[in-house]
Amino acid sequence: MGKLITFVTGYEYNHSALCLDEGFPYFVSFSRRYKSAPFCGGLTKESPLRLEYKGRTAKIKICAVPVSEEQHENAKKHIEKMFSQYDDYIYNMFGAAVLPFGRYIKIEKSFICVEFVLSMLKKYADIPVLKDVSHCNIKELSAMLEPYKIYEGPAEKFIKGAGWNGDTFPEKKGMGFYFKKTFSNNAELFRRFLKQSSSRGE
Repeated sequence: MGKLITFVTGYEYNHSALCLDEGFPYFVSFSRRYKSAPFCGGLTKESPLRLEYKGRTAKIKICAVPVSEEQHENAKKHIEKMFSQYDDYIYNMFGAAVLPFGRYIKIEKSFICVEFVLSMLKKYADIPVLKDVSHCNIKELSAMLEPYKIYEGPAEKFIKGAGWNGDTFPEKKGMGFYFKKTFSNNAELFRRFLKQSSSRGE
C-alpha cells in the first residue's frame, strides 16, 4: 500500500503520525490495523517495528513541534478519549481515494493519516502557517513543518529495542475475521457518507 501511495503521489513519504512521548514507544495515526487486511483501518497505535519490512528499513522525517505543558496534556486526553471509542473511529477510505486528485471528503469520526495529524496540530499547537489550512496532502504538510525538522533518515535507531506496545498489526487472524472487519468498516463508512450527503441536500 505504501508503494502504491508513493507511486500515485510521486512523493517519497506516504504516511504521517503523531508521537506524544519521548523515546517514541509508539505513534498514533489512522492506518491499517492488521497486516493482512489492507482495507481495514482506523485509529491505531503504531509500533516503530512497522518501519521495517523484509529486512528493509523505511526512511522517515521527524518534526518536533513546540507545545505548552497544557497543550500537551490536552492532546493526550483527546487521544485517550478517542481510544475509549476505538471502534467508532475508522479509516476514511473515500478520502484516501480522492486525495491524489486534490479532492477532500470529510466524514464523521473518520480520518486519513494526514487529516488526523493536521487536525491535532491545528487544535493543540501554535503553528502560524497552519492557521488557515483546512486540508492538505502529506507533501504539503511536510513542507509546512520543515522548520521543525529534527531528523531525516533511516528509522533503524527507532526500531532497535522497540516492542509492539498494543499495536494490533502483527496479530494473526482467520480470513473470516479480516473479511468481516473490512466489510463492516467500509459499510459503516458508506452509511456515514450517505447520511452526511443527505443532510447537506436538505
